[in-house]
Amino acid sequence: MRTPAFWQQDGLLPRLLAPASAVYARATAWRVARPGWTAPVPVLCVGNAGVGGAGKTTVVLDLVSRLRARGAAVHCLTRGYGGRAPANDVLRVSPTDRADWVGDEALLLATAAPTWRCADRARAARAA
Repeated sequence: MRTPAFWQQDGLLPRLLAPASAVYARATAWRVARPGWTAPVPVLCVGNAGVGGAGKTTVVLDLVSRLRARGAAVHCLTRGYGGRAPANDVLRVSPTDRADWVGDEALLLATAAPTWRCADRARAARAA
């Protein structure tokens, strides 16, 4: 990824955005420096800066298929966007659940592998 060209210019926009950049950089550094939870099993995380339609679910389904073909026991964790179930409740998703409750992505993943829905993915991983 390249730095936007306007950052290389000495103009009003870079000067206006510089404080926001500094705040974002500090927040990111703080978040990365925090001690985290270490999963007892290998974890693959599929994500990106895009919100929807970037192909993340398709990639996960392909990974599930490939890993299961190699004999791996695969589980999926999702935040369950679009579902009404309480966000911090760990919920095992069944393919028979309603999309308005768990989210449509969670339902799709549940057809391929055991799927867990929770906004706190570390908490969901501990439950799985």
